[in-house]
Amino acid sequence: MTDLRKELRDLMENRGLSLSSVSRALGISTAALSQWLSNQYVGNIAKIDDSVKGFLQREKERLNAPKKTIEFVITSVARKVFEVARLCHLDREIGVIYGDAGLGKTMSVKEYARKNSDVILIEADLGYTAKMVFLELHRRLGMDGRGSIHEMFEDVVSKVKDSGRLIIVDEAEHLPYRALELLRRIYDKAGIGILLAGMPRLIANLRGKKGEYAQLYSRIGVAGRLERLKEKDTEEIVSSVIPSANGLCKVFYEASLGNTRILSKLILRATRVASLNNISVTADIVRETAKMLII
Repeated sequence: MTDLRKELRDLMENRGLSLSSVSRALGISTAALSQWLSNQYVGNIAKIDDSVKGFLQREKERLNAPKKTIEFVITSVARKVFEVARLCHLDREIGVIYGDAGLGKTMSVKEYARKNSDVILIEADLGYTAKMVFLELHRRLGMDGRGSIHEMFEDVVSKVKDSGRLIIVDEAEHLPYRALELLRRIYDKAGIGILLAGMPRLIANLRGKKGEYAQLYSRIGVAGRLERLKEKDTEEIVSSVIPSANGLCKVFYEASLGNTRILSKLILRATRVASLNNISVTADIVRETAKMLII
């Protein structure tokens, strides 16, 4: 069993794993794992041995598994996002991009922000309040996130006024009206671009149920509705992961229904299944894998 202990120590050293993280993965205490590694454990040694064997096997499989992420590809969706973002950025407009879930909005705005260091990207969550938005903006601009909303608003305006920067808010459909209205006031007072990205209901939120938010909605200078991936987009994404995909692209396109998120999961799952069976990805694997996804 000395070899098993050495194997675990080597893995921890090579992967930079702490004793506590490994003990959590094994479901035992850090003290018990330390004693086991030192050959001083007096409890159920066989149980820990089995747990360590399973852990080492899983880590080997993870190491040899196909990559878990897909590199960013400029699809028709991304081009539309970039186009609207650039207009907002350069012309200092309020813009909106909206579309169904899973089309690639988030990946695209993150990539635009990565390529443009003067972009401030806020990723809104369900339940985001106006104060939370301004606390995050305040901190992202190098300030302490303290003060009332009014104080933070004034600080933000002062910091970005005539700077040519762009604020992007992803999943902006979660923002309450007050947050949206205050973002409009940043646009009015600071003269910078703002891009709101979200689901189709974002447009309804900006209008108001009875059109009562006309002052906000009328400020929108550019809008883009995102459509599903084209077959050519699917081909480019699939080929970036499976260079020899050949006729598989059409199968992936039909199975993913033009949805970027579903396509990504399908590619990764299909390559994983093929790897486990030591074979190439086939049309049958893609179709069978698609049955395991919620589409």
